[in-house]
Amino acid sequence: MPLPSPATLGAALLLLPALGCASAAGVPSAASSVVAPSPLAAAAPAPTPSVPPAPPDSVRAANVAVFDAAWRIVHETHFDSTFNGVDWLALRDELRPQAEAARSEDELRRVVRAMLLRLRQSHFALIPREAADGMEAAGREATKGADAAAGPGDAGLSLRIVGDEFVVARVDADGGGARAGVKPGWIVRKVGDVALADLRARMPSEMGERQRRMRAASLATALFGGAAGTTARAEFVDGSGRVVTPAIVRSPERGEPVKFGNLPPIHTSFERERVAAPGGRSVGVIRFNAWMASVARPFDDAVDAFRGADGIVIDLRGNGGGVGGLVMGIAGHFLTTHDTLGTMRTRRSDLRFVANPRLVSRSGARVHPYDGPVVVLVDVLSASTSEVFAGGLQGIGRARIVGDTTAGMALPALMERLPNRDVLYHAFADFFTPRGERLEGRGVVPDEVVPLTREALLAGRDPQLEAALRWIASERGKKAGRTN
Repeated sequence: MPLPSPATLGAALLLLPALGCASAAGVPSAASSVVAPSPLAAAAPAPTPSVPPAPPDSVRAANVAVFDAAWRIVHETHFDSTFNGVDWLALRDELRPQAEAARSEDELRRVVRAMLLRLRQSHFALIPREAADGMEAAGREATKGADAAAGPGDAGLSLRIVGDEFVVARVDADGGGARAGVKPGWIVRKVGDVALADLRARMPSEMGERQRRMRAASLATALFGGAAGTTARAEFVDGSGRVVTPAIVRSPERGEPVKFGNLPPIHTSFERERVAAPGGRSVGVIRFNAWMASVARPFDDAVDAFRGADGIVIDLRGNGGGVGGLVMGIAGHFLTTHDTLGTMRTRRSDLRFVANPRLVSRSGARVHPYDGPVVVLVDVLSASTSEVFAGGLQGIGRARIVGDTTAGMALPALMERLPNRDVLYHAFADFFTPRGERLEGRGVVPDEVVPLTREALLAGRDPQLEAALRWIASERGKKAGRTN
């Protein structure tokens, strides 16, 4: 269930048109979107529309082969035999002639994407072969340790939509944004030539409001990406209301590059820290940006380091997912029994996600799974595997979920090459929590909803983490009271 990290999302936007995302190039600047009419235009006779020539028979046959392959794959593998209420046979009859008549690959791709968009579900997209092949090449270079200075970079910023504004939610301490003086809570009005208000307006009505906000925030963050060492220019409104335009030099992406299928290299970052909680309590905080195999070892080490902590917070805000199977081992650090975390349901069978209790440390010592209070922090950018993990631990009562409702984009998906070597990204299963709740479209609803506010960000506060720490201190206080 992979989604790229925000820093690599710029390259991965080719995954998203079926979900309704516009590319940065697709958002017109103010200068290009308004054209002054010629004074002679009204007097000129209207031109006779020309009918473009039909494509050659060989092109028509190739177009049909691509369209039919994409249609057939969804027809045979979609988990819902009703196709989310879409008459799939009638849709083929409607769109196949348009695909056949396409005069370019771009036109053909628009038809295929229009077909996928009718499903109104996540994890359906078309990746052009040029992008897929480029991603594969980039992945080979990244995983071979190519020069980071020549590779992808980012500004070290993460954005969210707060109210009706794009707001800086986090600034990496060692990133270009921090060096340029950008602070959490600043409003972002423009990145390069892209006005973010226009970008948000282009999110299609077929998506729910939460999904539109999620995609718009992800895309806005991605606009800050580019080659390491280059400069990103943006227009902000700072805490005092002044408009500022700092030049942000992009740093190389943090973390280890990991290749997954036809996605671009995903740089996985991992952090852990011990923080103070009310009442003199000590809490371990674990953060990572993607569910990739490279996070398993540092997660094991973090749990070992925090075994004596009063609580553990797993911060999945902004984590867009990854390899679904990892949740079974990660959850096993907090469970002593083989609990079911949820069920992946295909058209023909069910697969239960069963936790694997971790009874031995990485060094080989016998250990007991951590049994203290656990909080999972989530927000609208927590998607896919992050939702499976949070919903699973919530469903069996092992963790408290704090923050904002998640993306509701949790369909397991596969990638397959089409006859023209474009890649079809398609969901093949649905997912249900231990409570029987469907994650797609609904998301994980926190036990404690704590909205993000600009006022808190400007004050340097993290109200969602603060709520988690208060709850852990309260739970430890209750336990101490029962013991005494």
